[in-house]
Amino acid sequence: MNPNAAPLSWKLTSPTALFTLLLGAFMLFLSLRAVADPISAARGFGLPDSGGEVIPWLHVKAGRDLGLALAMFALVAIRQRQAAGVFVLACVVMPTVDALTVMHGGASLAFALAVHGSLVVYGVVLAAALLRPGRPRQAA
Repeated sequence: MNPNAAPLSWKLTSPTALFTLLLGAFMLFLSLRAVADPISAARGFGLPDSGGEVIPWLHVKAGRDLGLALAMFALVAIRQRQAAGVFVLACVVMPTVDALTVMHGGASLAFALAVHGSLVVYGVVLAAALLRPGRPRQAA
């Protein structure tokens, strides 16, 4: 066994790459939606939409979501599977805090779990899949 062997490649067509790209695409969608239709985005997130004070917060969220999407796309593009796994796992804190925030703002537990809790579950499952050891490739 060669200790200097090249790391396993992460194919763009692998399920983990596709699910990471799907998560990045969803974050990109959320970012664009917050800018294009802030009132609907506020409702979908669980924020009150009774006034214009929510719009600056949505722009902050849009920037956060855009940064997350670009980071996920970059990690897949440079084939950094384990780094993507660590990144996704670390990012699970965001929807957890989001759920607690919207519950504090008056949203129901069911809403918080359905909207933000589902992303926590997706992130944990995806991170576990990304961080599991890969199968060694056989020489051709």
